[in-house]
Formats: sequence, C-alpha cells, structure tokens
Amino acid sequence: MTIAMEHTAPAGELDLATRRRAEILTGAIRVIARDGVVAAKLKDIARESGVSLGLIQHYFDTRENLVDATFAAMMRVVSHESAKRVSSDDDPLRFIFGMNRLHVLGTVGFPERWGFWSELWAASGRSDHLREVATQVYQLWARPLEAALHRLADAGRLPQGADPGHIAAGMLALMDGLSIRTLAEPDVFTPDFMLQILNEWATTQLGVAPEEAARHIESLAAQGEATMPRALTPEVVAAALLEHGA
Repeated sequence: MTIAMEHTAPAGELDLATRRRAEILTGAIRVIARDGVVAAKLKDIARESGVSLGLIQHYFDTRENLVDATFAAMMRVVSHESAKRVSSDDDPLRFIFGMNRLHVLGTVGFPERWGFWSELWAASGRSDHLREVATQVYQLWARPLEAALHRLADAGRLPQGADPGHIAAGMLALMDGLSIRTLAEPDVFTPDFMLQILNEWATTQLGVAPEEAARHIESLAAQGEATMPRALTPEVVAAALLEHGA
C-alpha cells in the first residue's frame, strides 16, 4: 500500500479546498496525539479543526480515509520541514548529529509529533493496515540515516566490522524509547537530556573522537532558530502537502 492524497492546487496557491483539508488534518493530528488512534472520533476532530462534521465527510468520506490521510500528512510535514533543516550534502557525520537534533528539536513541537507517532506504533500492533503505515514512517527516517552511515563506512570512518543497518536500527530504537520517557516524564527526561543521550550514544557507537563530535554538535546548536520546531498549523500542513504534490 502507498499512502496518497489528492493534489488540489499548484505550489504557492492555497485555495479554499486545500485550506479546509489542511485544517481538518491539523485537527486530526492533534486529536490522535491526545486521544489515540482508536479513540479519535470524527466529532472531536471536527471540533478541534473548527469545521462541521459534514465538511469532514465531504473531503474524506470515511474515518479510515481520514486516518490514512492524517498519517500521510504528518509524514509529509516531517519530510518537508526536515529538508529545510538538514542537508544530505553535509559531512555524513554532521548529518547524523543533525538527524539526532531534528528528531528531538526539529519539525513540529515535541508532544504533538512524538505523541502522534507513539499512537501509531501502539495501534500498528493491532492493525495490519496501520502496520503498513508505520513501516512507511520508519523508512522515512531509516533511509537517509542508513545512507549517511554507508557513506561513513565507505570512507573508512566507522569502527571495523560495524554494520550501518544495525547501527541505524539501534539509533532509531533508542530515539523511540527515549521519546516515550520524555513524554511520560517531561520533568526528568527533557528534550535536551534526550538529545544529549542520543549524541553520546552516536559518538561511542561510531567511534568518533569526542572533540570532533563536540564540534558538530556545537555548530548545529549555533544555528539557533533554524533548527527549532515550528508550531503545527494548517499553513504548515498545507505547505507540506503542496510541496509533495499531495
């Protein structure tokens, strides 16, 4: 299965239909992050979106179509916002530390983003359909990370015998686990603490000299607002949909 959405306007032109779809999808993302996939009701999404229940049914027809479109929209938001913050043309090691920062501090705000993905992971265990969606989300993050690790391996910059695929799987598993702790215990596991752990793990696993790691980490932090998350708004969702030809 490939998630797809109808493209309603050329990039740069936000017509009424695109705006309404973006408003509904933004509301759906927030409700799913807050209430869960199973408990998310169309009436609650309508209330959060500021539209009528009939308008949701007009644009998405069924609840399943809306859920599919919501996960597709969030994937595109993450991809769109990520492309503006981390360039694959950078040094692959800098790219990896940039991915760590992006996972924690980039794209949209932490609770909405990670709360939303956590709900997908939980629901995918009970649904073959959502499991396919979760696989697409995982690949969205895994592919660029594995590509950067392969570049390091090809340049002889990984420890001998290190497997890029295994390292990528370990990094993503650590990100997922830490995100749950950060959502559950925000006073203890802050996003900054999560980022520190991810960077220390990457430094050790990749055999990077601490001073080299620190140089990349400090350089990324110095970018300031360029790497900070944006609020999740209908405008952000619409821009991502239009950019991806959705």
